Amino acid sequence: MNKELMFALSNADAVACRESEVRSIMHEELDNIADAVEYDKLGSIMFKSAGTEENPVRILFTGHMDEAGFMVRYISDIGMVHVIGVGGPRKNSVESQIVRIKTRSGEKVRGVLFAKHDADGTPTDMYIDFGCEKAEEVRELGIEIGDWGTFAAECELKPVGDILLGKAFDDRAGVYVVTEAMKRLANTPHAAELWFVGSSSEEVGCRGAQTAAAHLDADIVIPVDIANPPEFDRGWNNSRKNGHGPMIVHYDRMHVPNEKLLHFIVDTAEKSNIPFQRDLFKGGGTDAGTAHLVGDGKLATVIGVPLRYCHGSWSVMRGADLDAAVDLVCALATSIDRATYEELKSFE
Repeated sequence: MNKELMFALSNADAVACRESEVRSIMHEELDNIADAVEYDKLGSIMFKSAGTEENPVRILFTGHMDEAGFMVRYISDIGMVHVIGVGGPRKNSVESQIVRIKTRSGEKVRGVLFAKHDADGTPTDMYIDFGCEKAEEVRELGIEIGDWGTFAAECELKPVGDILLGKAFDDRAGVYVVTEAMKRLANTPHAAELWFVGSSSEEVGCRGAQTAAAHLDADIVIPVDIANPPEFDRGWNNSRKNGHGPMIVHYDRMHVPNEKLLHFIVDTAEKSNIPFQRDLFKGGGTDAGTAHLVGDGKLATVIGVPLRYCHGSWSVMRGADLDAAVDLVCALATSIDRATYEELKSFE
């Protein structure tokens, strides 16, 4: 695992359409090995690795850059800063947490997040206490309505088990995987034209992969995302166990993968001795749900990285699962050519 890259991605702050910090990291890592760099109009960034075939199939591997966070909606006369959630912060993570608001000047101001709750425990009013006593003091800090923020956790690595703790693993794990995969493949010939993408605004409607797929006219779209398990279940009902490899997602409420592509990915993982888990989402969805509907349809499925406490102030995952996900992306990237694609998409 590239510890430095994962730390940088986790510690960066980026909610939907405010993803410049993550975009800059990807650009720094990949610009010198990319055959082209392109952007869509939402801010998704796309790096090309040219294929060797004359008419190559175009494959898009994507991780979304945005995380669950907050936006300032009101500054009260007594100096409390009321916020809304952007992308669905975990409701049991919005009490007594350190967060940071990024001002228009780029300065980050730390405060303590609290919330009022209804009878079911759902937050009804989230607010940040910066220690101010009036609105003027808040504005002297540079904070204004519309400014955004995130949890303020800083990534760390445990000395045993390759265990990572940090924020924004949804979906900096996916961004890490596509970034490391492109770097690994830099000197490896491959038939397909590969695009490694940091997509914008997944947490507010699965938007960026859709626009990126349209921009590139991709043939195959494979988002790398995460999924959250039941924390205390290590049995059959948990197909997202930390340390057991990435998930190959067979179903979610927004997308049912092409059957041939799904079998191809499973077979590729098995032939490559890459550990994996078969997963189904009872609810929720990913960028595949919108991207596969572009044009007359795209082949798509999702590779997931298991972690615990998705959208929380802290999450827990294992570096070995990141490494295995990189292995799987690389194996797929070097296994699909035009003839394979034509067979996968055929219904005759």
